[in-house]
Amino acid sequence: MSEAAVYLPTDDPETYESTPMANAGWYEEGQHGGAVAALVTGHVEHQIPTLVPMEIARVSLELFRVVPLVPLTIRTEVIREGKRIQTVAAEISDPSGTVLTLVTVQRLRVADQAIPAEALPEPTQFPGPDDSEPTDFWRLADKVMFHSHAIEFRAADGRLADKGPATIWTRLKVPIVAGRAVTPAQRVALAGDFANGIAHKLDDDWVYMNSDLTVGIARYPEGEWVAVAADSLYPGRGRGLTRSSLWDPKSQVGQSTQTLFVHHS
Repeated sequence: MSEAAVYLPTDDPETYESTPMANAGWYEEGQHGGAVAALVTGHVEHQIPTLVPMEIARVSLELFRVVPLVPLTIRTEVIREGKRIQTVAAEISDPSGTVLTLVTVQRLRVADQAIPAEALPEPTQFPGPDDSEPTDFWRLADKVMFHSHAIEFRAADGRLADKGPATIWTRLKVPIVAGRAVTPAQRVALAGDFANGIAHKLDDDWVYMNSDLTVGIARYPEGEWVAVAADSLYPGRGRGLTRSSLWDPKSQVGQSTQTLFVHHS
């Protein structure tokens, strides 16, 4: 296939070939958590049927170890089936069978409900993507990476190079899997994993990697852009927490949390 994508399908519907666009950049050859989150989200949407129309409401990843740039196999099991809630467990493993990431995906039934006006989300208050500044702080000239070659960033409040809380728009520029349309749930899932990098407060001699990722989706975003408004907490105990709200140009669509492993190198 000539189409640029983060992953390529294979003859096995459970296995995907990783391309350099999955690379995180801060490992020699390790994948970005946002790429993995989007892959498994789309896999569940593509492979697992539901009894009634449903949408993904939560994606949770336990990141056991660095995910190498190798073919990845996703094995799934529906652990809670129903017409209101469906929960899918997924294991992502390498060719040796080593489990790299454990995932749960929750879907909820789709229903139009008339919510009182006073309970509806507040409209987005910060500049939209068209009025925000393009930024490519994470780009390295000699390396293909997920966040530099597959994602476009625009800064609504703060910049990627600045320390502290920030609000950054994200847009996926290529398919996650070649030949498959990107879904709204994938856009939200991958955006949530950028939060700890967007809201960094430590210098380059610190490690603040996330050991997990939980993304809650209240509503699917409209359009290609998802904003991440993030802040990080480092209490000085060798760990931390990043929290973010996720938005489209209309209003908030979800939130994410990341548990951080913090270490001074």
